[in-house]
Order: sequence, then structure tokens, then C-alpha cells
Amino acid sequence: MGWESVRSWIDSAWFKISSVFLFQKELSIAIIGLQNSGKTTLIRLLGGKSFEIDTVPTLGIQESHFSLENNLIKVYDLAGQTRFQPLWERYFDKVDLIIYVIDLSDTMTLDESQQKLLRVIQMANDDRIPLLILGNKTDLIPDPKDPLPLGPLQAYNPDTRDKLKLDSNNVHLLKNPDILARQLGIDLAARTVDIPLQSSDPQFKEGISTKLLTLHADIAVLTVSCKNGSHIADVIDWIVQL
Repeated sequence: MGWESVRSWIDSAWFKISSVFLFQKELSIAIIGLQNSGKTTLIRLLGGKSFEIDTVPTLGIQESHFSLENNLIKVYDLAGQTRFQPLWERYFDKVDLIIYVIDLSDTMTLDESQQKLLRVIQMANDDRIPLLILGNKTDLIPDPKDPLPLGPLQAYNPDTRDKLKLDSNNVHLLKNPDILARQLGIDLAARTVDIPLQSSDPQFKEGISTKLLTLHADIAVLTVSCKNGSHIADVIDWIVQL
């Protein structure tokens, strides 16, 4: 038995013992997102460890255990490569929370990440699993030298919603969680999400391109930097209040 297997067995045994004698509540969390979005680094920070520059990409599934305040946490770190994504939903019935991580600095993958997220939202909503969406790597997005003032956001209207055509000149706007939520089609106040219809859907053939999905579980959108630790405390606060 290798050291990694021994450590995994010790962690599992400690989790079972602690859950009985030491902690008030257990939480199981699935952390998902595309490859290189920062999932493993997020888990390190949540577990009280420091940022590491060279993080080995997760292959398949890695399980971690640690405590947050008075909660015992079990985390499933699910690989983001395409071949592993079918594993995600297999763990949804095992967890109390799903955290979906997006790399905001990579504009080339934002559309793909949103498509995957919308599928996750629908599955999590069916099972009423709380969902925390994290826009990560804000430290890699420079602010413009002369930013235009951002006025008050108008009430969300899915019929008139204009998605940003993202490029290096405006991607910094996504560091605002409210703007990120709108870009993803989520109305946090009304607890709805704008879901694109498939071309095979009868409504699509009638000229309707989206439908509103009412959310039945807790959902939040936050922006963070796992590299410098900004707003990780907000993530922890949100988790422990579940």
C-alpha cells in the first residue's frame, strides 16, 4: 500500500470519527468546472493550505476531508477534462452542495463553461442541490487605465438581455458578481435562469430561443482569486451558512 493510499485511509477514518464526536454538521461538496479553472487550488485554500504555483491537474476524482468552523467537509474534486465530465452528475446525489468554478481570465472557454454550467443548473435544480458559482482568476484580469463609470444596473429582463461581447477591453466587468450573473443568464433576485432552447424544441420553431427556469435551491455567484485569496472568506461564509 503506497503512502497516498495510507493517507487516504487515515483521512477517511478521521472523517468518520470526527463526524461522530467532534463536529455538529457534515457537508459533502462536489467541485466541478472546466480543466484549469482552479478547482484543486480552491480546495487547498478551503482546507487551510497555501497557494501552489505548480498544481497537478486532477485525473478522475480526488476526495479530501477538512473542517470549516464547526463543519466537517468532504470534497469531491472532479476532473474538468471532457472525458471525465460524465462523472460529474454521478456525484450529485452524494453531495449537499455543488461549486462550479469558471476561469474568468480565459475568454476562449467562457462560452463552453456557460453551456456546461446551464446543464449543471438544470440537474442540480431538479434535485434541489444548492449551487455556488465562482468566477475565478480575477487577479489575471487587469482593470483598464481609464474605466468608464458603471451606472446602477437596471432590473433584469431576459427579453432584452444583451450579453457582453467579451474581449480584453471589457472582460474586467465580469469581476462584478452581478454582471457575471447576468452574463450567465441568471436573475438572482427573481431566482430564475435563462435556458437556451434546443433547435428540436417546438417553441424554438416558433421563434422562441430561451425559456425561464425557476430555481428551487439556493444559488449564489461570487468572484474570487484563488492565487491571492481575495473573497475566499466570502466563499467560506456562504458554505458554512448552509
